[in-house]
Amino acid sequence: MARPQPRSGGGGGEQVPVQGKEAAPAHQGPIKYGDAFEVKGDLAGQPIAPRDAAAMRAAEEEVPGVRVPGGGFSVGGFMEQAAQYNQALGAVQPGQASDTEFVAGFTQDAAPGGRIVTEFVGGQAVGQYAVAEAPAEQAKAAAGSEGAAAGRGGVASAGRRN
Repeated sequence: MARPQPRSGGGGGEQVPVQGKEAAPAHQGPIKYGDAFEVKGDLAGQPIAPRDAAAMRAAEEEVPGVRVPGGGFSVGGFMEQAAQYNQALGAVQPGQASDTEFVAGFTQDAAPGGRIVTEFVGGQAVGQYAVAEAPAEQAKAAAGSEGAAAGRGGVASAGRRN
């Protein structure tokens, strides 16, 4: 008995809807904070801007022991890519900041074996990850020395667009 052969998309490269589902349209327009992060209010409708991305990257660079140059997810790295895309569309200008007050930052809280880093955009959490500490660093943190990360944080502000 012959088996039915799967259909091709006709060779034209168009998207073929799956049964009961329509093909997802390509993203139109600038990438906004609400498209990328679970944020609310005015920030959600703002396109990700270059100065905001730079502020987030600066805040991330303050996190001790965390480097994401060649791999892994970085909120600041994503924001830089989104800002470049938005700039190419003409939705934002070089050096532009969002219309709302923008503050990028992070907090660090002690956790068994390391710390939890939470990243914020405009006062709203957008990312959280754990950072493992080497045993020697854990001992320093427990003793309350300079190496302790608990409760530390950092912020960078892009200000308002003029």
